[in-house]
Amino acid sequence: MTKLVQHIDEMRARLTQTSTNEQSLVKSLGDALNHVDQQLVRDIRRVAAEHEARRAVIFNELQALACSIGVFQPPPEMGIVPQQNDGPYFPAVGDWRQATMNLSYQDEFEHQLNGKGGQH
Repeated sequence: MTKLVQHIDEMRARLTQTSTNEQSLVKSLGDALNHVDQQLVRDIRRVAAEHEARRAVIFNELQALACSIGVFQPPPEMGIVPQQNDGPYFPAVGDWRQATMNLSYQDEFEHQLNGKGGQH
């Protein structure tokens, strides 16, 4: 019976040692997972900050584009253009009416340059 008690004591000692080793491994795994989680959170924050920076640059570019849309500088020879019966008309920067007139003048000018002047 003493051998049986001795075997049981040996098994108990091994089980205690195995349990201690397993607890140590589980703690190490938990620490490693916490470290990876913290690194992931840092990486996500960095990517989010970079995204916001790119978004701000794009937004500023879009605002600049929006501000410049419709801005047509009148040609220097254009001056005061009479407008119906209301008196002189000063086209504003970005006036679509003046821009369409400029386009039709440009078409006529190109038509003349191509040697087709007077022939329609």
